Parts: sequence; structure tokens; C-alpha cells
Amino acid sequence: MDLLLTFDWWVVAILAAIAGVARGLSGFGIGLIMMPIGGALLTPAFMVPVLSILDSPASVFLLAEAWKRIDKRDVLILASAAAVCMPAGIWILTYVEAGTVAVCANAVALATAVALLAGLRLRGALSLARSLTTGGLSGVLQGAAALPGPPIILGWVAAQIPGPALRANIIAYFALIDALVVPMLWISGLFTVEVLWFGASLLPLYLGGVLIGRKAFGLISEGLFRRVVLGLVILGALSGIVVVSLGGGAG
Repeated sequence: MDLLLTFDWWVVAILAAIAGVARGLSGFGIGLIMMPIGGALLTPAFMVPVLSILDSPASVFLLAEAWKRIDKRDVLILASAAAVCMPAGIWILTYVEAGTVAVCANAVALATAVALLAGLRLRGALSLARSLTTGGLSGVLQGAAALPGPPIILGWVAAQIPGPALRANIIAYFALIDALVVPMLWISGLFTVEVLWFGASLLPLYLGGVLIGRKAFGLISEGLFRRVVLGLVILGALSGIVVVSLGGGAG
């Protein structure tokens, strides 16, 4: 509770409000926006459970709204592959420094997002092999660097999935990842009293941002929505590379 209303709290609070808007608009963004700076200020071990406190209620709210548009088969395949491959990411983490893994993962995400923004597209329908590969890579990156989003998001963007379905699938995928991660964090003892108070104090700002972003989604075009999604990935990748390179965090 000593952290409430401190300089670090105000910085993270501003990030929470921005991340909420991004989450409501695009279906993701909380980790990409909050983790690089928040993890550097308060450590990743503190911020990861805080993000879970903020995002769990948002996931339930957004999932109920997006349910009818979700490609449930593809999302389940991706999440299952991710769950199977998470231990491989944790194994990598035992042999490779977390910061190195994070920089490499962010660099690949940055290059892919820039290529997609420039017009790169994948042809053909989403295949089982492509979904398993993408989900597996997401799981490895979750275990090694807490970065499950970029492979999934960029894969769907490259496949030219329509905006509403893209957003719905992203929402569903992150809801499943949250459901997998929260029990692990609880068992690990990371939900301390200070973490719970800190997360609860940011909830009104974050959820208010989610509501604003949700309303904004209905006002923008398909093309602008895709640029917003890719822009968030690029912003998050650049932030992650810079913060880790400066020694501020380890993914």
C-alpha cells in the first residue's frame, strides 16, 4: 500500500488508462503498453499479477460482447498449442537470459508488423498446421518472455481476417491465456496484499479506458483498425527493445 499515489503509481496509472482504451478498441494492448515501463519501475514479478487483476474483469466483459463473432475452433487450437508449448519456453528461459529472449522476440514482432503495414499478406485459408505452429510459438514466447500476443495477432492480420472477427478472436485468445496464467500466478504466491491493493486502485482507470475504446471501435474504418493493431504491436516491440537494452527489465 506504500506505493499508492507515489510517482511510480501515477506513471502506471496513466499507462493503465491508455492500455484500457487500446484493449477496448483492439482487443489487446495491456501487456505491450504497461509491461516495458511498469516492469522497469516496479519489476516484472510485481506487474504481471497487477495486469491479471486489471484484465480479468475486462476479459469477461469483452468476451460476452464478442462471443458471436469468435472462430471458436481456431482459438481453441491456438490456445491448446500454446498451453502445450509454454513449458518449452520456460525451459529456454533457464538457459538463455530473459532480456535476450525478449529483445529477439520483439525484434521479430517489429519486423513482421512493419512488413504487414507495408502490405504483406498470406494467401489461403487458415490451416491446422499454421494454427498449431502459430499457437506453439505464442506459448513458447509466453513461457520465455511473457509475450504471447504478437505471433497470434500478426498471424490473423496476415490472413486478412475481417476487423470485427479479428478483434473477437484476439479477445477470446487472451481470455484463455488469462485463465491459464492466473492460477499459476496464485500458486506461485505473486498475489501479495500490496499487489492486490495496487491493482484494485487502477481498476476504475483501466475499465473506464476499456469502455471508451469499445465505443471507439464502432466509429473507425476497417483499414484504420488494422493500422491501430499493427501500430500497437510496433509500439510495444520498440518499447520492449529499448527498456531491456537499457537494462530496465527482462521481458
